[in-house]
Amino acid sequence: MDATPALRQGDLPDEPAAPRTGSPPAGGPATASTGSAASITLEQIRKDYAGGTVAVEDLSLHVPAGELVVLIGPSGCGKSTVLRMINRLVEPTSGRILLDDEDVTTADPVQLRRRMGYVIQNVGLFPHQTIATNVGTVPRLLGWPTARIRERTEELLELVGLDPARYGPRYPNELSGGQRQRVGVARALAADPVVLLMDEPFSAVDPIARARLQDEFLRLQADVRKTIVLVTHDLDEAVRLGDRIAILSQGGRLEQYADPRTVLGEPSSPFVREFVGGDRAIRRLVVTPVTRDLLAPLATVEDAAGLPTIALGASLYDALAVLLTTNADVARVTDGGRAVGALSRHRLLSIDYPADVVDQRE
Repeated sequence: MDATPALRQGDLPDEPAAPRTGSPPAGGPATASTGSAASITLEQIRKDYAGGTVAVEDLSLHVPAGELVVLIGPSGCGKSTVLRMINRLVEPTSGRILLDDEDVTTADPVQLRRRMGYVIQNVGLFPHQTIATNVGTVPRLLGWPTARIRERTEELLELVGLDPARYGPRYPNELSGGQRQRVGVARALAADPVVLLMDEPFSAVDPIARARLQDEFLRLQADVRKTIVLVTHDLDEAVRLGDRIAILSQGGRLEQYADPRTVLGEPSSPFVREFVGGDRAIRRLVVTPVTRDLLAPLATVEDAAGLPTIALGASLYDALAVLLTTNADVARVTDGGRAVGALSRHRLLSIDYPADVVDQRE
């Protein structure tokens, strides 16, 4: 008899999710070092409120160490409640929450929160403190020496793209919304937490700043490889950032838990299909890379040197944007600066995706 236990709701093997499209950092993707990230396992957690309201009903979910998991769903589905139960700002009614193999539902909640970074929508910086003092908040609470706090603060400000000498002495009201959000991320990382919780961290900034922050955050995650649980209402953000996406319905019910490409390409239910929308084929381009099997030989293309250029591994969405912006039918594809083939607009748009099942009604 096979002794392997069946996977519970929300369980996935501890193997890396499908990689995001785009070029990885130099030297290949970073991996989580020992002690820098912890897995999170939710075992049938439930949250009931007075009056019989069930915010989250028996949710089980496993987040592998070093991955970024996005919680998304309609308003009132319990996604922020789930996030706050992980650091016990909201106490679960029942169930267990494990960091690696440690049950933290009985741990000191204050000490637990000091092991986790927490980033919220409006940042929550202390307005009467300088940026440097804000970043060093948790290390001070942990009793770090002053010199170590200063060194860590400067390191993190540089990591999020803010010059410590320029921005460290300033106050939050002297920074833009995007800069304050970067400071919030730096503060959350200050004590090197094993988990980072983020509740709609980029929703309070304008679309241009949001896209830039998302790009910077992906680069940051490639460096630090923390276990991150991020709540958002923005499906495009979930697809862009997540290693895996957990789609919740009312009562915190887990409808689907998979990598973005699977969520968009193989919705598990009518609810998920409706939630991701009829334009999911366009969104699928964001998580589908340019691969060699899509390319034609350069020898078959006239004036290949004058064509617009796309990097091998870039998303099909970015490739289509280049073709449309330059009004070109073909682009030259390069790998490390070397031309490896050509991608045509016709080939890009003729990729065979699984079709939706059409409900035939009389």
